Amino acid sequence: MPIYEFLCKICGKQFEVLVSIGGEKDVSCKNCGNGDIEKLVSSFGIGGGSSKLKSASNGCSTCSATSCDTCK
Repeated sequence: MPIYEFLCKICGKQFEVLVSIGGEKDVSCKNCGNGDIEKLVSSFGIGGGSSKLKSASNGCSTCSATSCDTCK
């Protein structure tokens, strides 16, 4: 089961939930209980084993670019 990040549109709380595929419709805010939530795009590590997490907004550790898409 994947972990999804959500944002409550009412109280503004961001939270993570372990959800079965297709089960997102049953999720409600952990803070206020409201079901008016938005699923967020999560950043994640790419690579094997003990790879470093890379954030698309920070670039990688080998260059000063702001996106790894610009590295060749």
